[in-house]
Amino acid sequence: MQDKEVVRLLKSGKVRGLEALMDKYAAYVGTIIRRIVLPALSESDVEEISADVFTAVWRNPTSVTADNIKPYLAAAARNKALSRLRTLKEWQPLEDELFTAEGDIENETDKRLLAEALSASMELLESSDREILVETYYYCRPLKETAAKLDITENAAKTRLFRARSRLKKILTERGFVYED
Repeated sequence: MQDKEVVRLLKSGKVRGLEALMDKYAAYVGTIIRRIVLPALSESDVEEISADVFTAVWRNPTSVTADNIKPYLAAAARNKALSRLRTLKEWQPLEDELFTAEGDIENETDKRLLAEALSASMELLESSDREILVETYYYCRPLKETAAKLDITENAAKTRLFRARSRLKKILTERGFVYED
């Protein structure tokens, strides 16, 4: 089923619209959610978050168009997954925090520092470099979709992505971050 038909069914408010949306995009939404919440949450939580995403879109389809349905679902999935993770941290027992292994704290600190450095380094890149990196890695888009979204050929997208990664690596290396096998 084409996206235009899915959107038409969604906006009609019929359950068939929800079914069509889930049939076409369940795997896509599930993949995005899994990349964010696993291993902190279970597979049943992934399914529950997916259902929340589809229900929210079905109940309020006014912003959805055939042109933006996939990025709209990606953003909704990411936001619902992050929201669920935030609630998990609020309910985590204090004892778990007190008895965390020292190595875990060190790893978490390293991850946080790397995330902060990555974010700051991304700000130093040209907007076209940031755009292709975000579309490809943050939104988990295949290169073919990224190329289509940016209105460039797939080969141009490969080249731009390679150069953007090289520039980002150079910035991170200059800031003291080195990848080790």
